[in-house]
Amino acid sequence: MTKPLSLLLCAVTIQAAAVDFAKQVAPILEKHCYECHSQKTGKKKAGYVFDDLETLQRDISPKGAIVPGAPGESHFLIVVSDPNHEAHMPPDENLSREQIDTLRQWIVEGASLGASSKSTMAANKGAAKPGLPPIMTWINFEGKKIKAGFVRLEGKQVVLRMPGTGKEVAYPMDKLDSASQQQAVDSAQ
Repeated sequence: MTKPLSLLLCAVTIQAAAVDFAKQVAPILEKHCYECHSQKTGKKKAGYVFDDLETLQRDISPKGAIVPGAPGESHFLIVVSDPNHEAHMPPDENLSREQIDTLRQWIVEGASLGASSKSTMAANKGAAKPGLPPIMTWINFEGKKIKAGFVRLEGKQVVLRMPGTGKEVAYPMDKLDSASQQQAVDSAQ
């Protein structure tokens, strides 16, 4: 099999394995979050509601609690994955590694609520066009922010797609801060 064909087949396989909000994410939220953050219970602690898709969609944005394509910038993921965080959720338990990985992958893929949502990731500023990777924020060791989509890891470099031009740029992993390095590793999985 030629290399381009095998890459295409790999991309199709990855696309087919996308995280489904209704089947994979919503059950995690229902089990661990609805008690304090749902229309069903009438509790909207900190203003978060996870069973009302219109309200949840407002929290999915480049400046929201869930930043599409950027798990490292998503306050929601940070508080559910770091048991030492001062606002760790859920307060009396920890999500499993598998649940955290599902939530992280959902965010990496753009945090789509699926067809049942009135608004989609495309309505968010900075969202990727269909077929292009979501725009993420990368921070280099000097603190400079780079807005680009993750394409792949290539040895000790992360290949990024620049918005606007679509040009692919190989960036040395050791020139990124630790959070961006982890974001690259997470995106590659």
